[in-house]
Amino acid sequence: MKTFCWHTYASTIRHALSTFLKGDSGAALPFIVLILVGALVGFSFALDTTRMVNTAGQLKRATDAAALAIGQIQLRNNNDDETDLDSIAQGYVLNNLGMDSGLIDQIDTTSISVTQGTNDGHPTFTVTVTLNTQSDLLNAQTEDQVISSTVEVVSTPTEVALLLPNTLTEDEPELVALRKLGKNFARNLLGEDTDASKTTQKVWLSLVPFSQTVNVYDADDPERISRWAAAGALNPPELRSLFKTGKVRSLADPRFPDRIAKLLCMYRGLGAGENFYWDQQPDSQFEVYYRHDLPQNGSPGATPISWVGPNPSLWPSSVAEDVRWIVADKGCPNAPLLPLTNDLDAIDARLDEMSTRFNVNYAIAMGWAGHALSPNMRGSSGWGDSELPLDFSNSKSNVKVMVMLANTTGDWFDTDAYNFNSDQVLGSGTNSAKTFSAQRFHDVCRSFRDKNIKFFFIGVRPGDPADFGRTLFADIAGPGLRECAGGGGGLYFADSSSFAEGRSQVDSLLEEIAEEIRQNYYVRLIK
Repeated sequence: MKTFCWHTYASTIRHALSTFLKGDSGAALPFIVLILVGALVGFSFALDTTRMVNTAGQLKRATDAAALAIGQIQLRNNNDDETDLDSIAQGYVLNNLGMDSGLIDQIDTTSISVTQGTNDGHPTFTVTVTLNTQSDLLNAQTEDQVISSTVEVVSTPTEVALLLPNTLTEDEPELVALRKLGKNFARNLLGEDTDASKTTQKVWLSLVPFSQTVNVYDADDPERISRWAAAGALNPPELRSLFKTGKVRSLADPRFPDRIAKLLCMYRGLGAGENFYWDQQPDSQFEVYYRHDLPQNGSPGATPISWVGPNPSLWPSSVAEDVRWIVADKGCPNAPLLPLTNDLDAIDARLDEMSTRFNVNYAIAMGWAGHALSPNMRGSSGWGDSELPLDFSNSKSNVKVMVMLANTTGDWFDTDAYNFNSDQVLGSGTNSAKTFSAQRFHDVCRSFRDKNIKFFFIGVRPGDPADFGRTLFADIAGPGLRECAGGGGGLYFADSSSFAEGRSQVDSLLEEIAEEIRQNYYVRLIK
């Protein structure tokens, strides 16, 4: 028997009561009939209720899947208003119901719709479906049941600068480890899709390889050196005797060793409290590093130039002439700074360019990471992108982050001549230079905090607290870097003497940092 009608039940009950009333002994049979009838009614109700609950649950899972899919699509498309969300929702709901034709027949497909809203300023998307519910067994009246699911899409534009050491300490095994760490971090941050044209998700990564300074060479911007150089910077007076030979006419001369080797290392704002002027526009602001050294101390990629003249490092206090050499600058990394991008192929290629260079200056690298995130470097006068870097934000409408890796076991840093203007050299490793360096870390970190830049630092060093390099780093850089990290970042150390040895520790730390950064862009089910 497939269906029962209420009048049938009533007739049966009346007949049972009549028999009972006419009987002499009040036999138990009528009660049994009543019990059976009640049990059948209850069973029918329970069966239909169970089916309706299961139906609603199955449909809720389908709307959950549709809402999450729409959230991910809108996250990638930056909440594109032209996307036909209703059609997408219909497809996901029906596909997730599978072969349940009975359930599909109960759905008014035209009722599947998507509405937009907000939650704490973030866009939300609600998928709604109307289900026509009816009791087949009890033949009850049809009712409409509304099933819905809501997701929140958090899509805060996020810019990240990753600083990677390319110093004398980073030999080939170290560079292999750093390349793997960088590539893993990029994928944790940006996803696995290497085609940047397929996503409009607003997350970008800049690479800042560093040694004594940072290379800002760009083959697509050959006029950068002339545009950024301050007045007179391309013809420093201490090299006048070299320029007179005609071998090169200026620091911008394509015959100059650094230009041949595709190295362009520049500086500004080395004075106390100047913080490299990292948040200012670049035009006509920079001096240019060059290396006066013995040929054996030069970088591969260019032949040294010799001439007879005064020692550039001692001019004008000494004008004694002798054979001098200009070499390609080994303190300038081979891999240039990569401006903000979401192109994994470009990121991988730049990581593969990294090579072993020379000494280390942490604060200079941090200054260039600031340049990588500074809106005053936007456009043709800066990094060449018309939209990036984004403006600084006090309202958290976008996020800027620095992640710095370093080997902190060295016994000196941030006190060589690269850190000072020619009239303020304090001497490499002297107490006065260390004091100046320590204060610079404080000043630079405060300038980052003022711009709401989050700063994460991961260092590798042996676990022995008596290690000299660890102690020196803690004394000079530690206090300032803790101030940097206090703005929502972190200061971490791997118990290892190298990146190759401690790669798993560093990789885990980078994954945690990437996860924290990803909190700025995600989709979550809220209803």
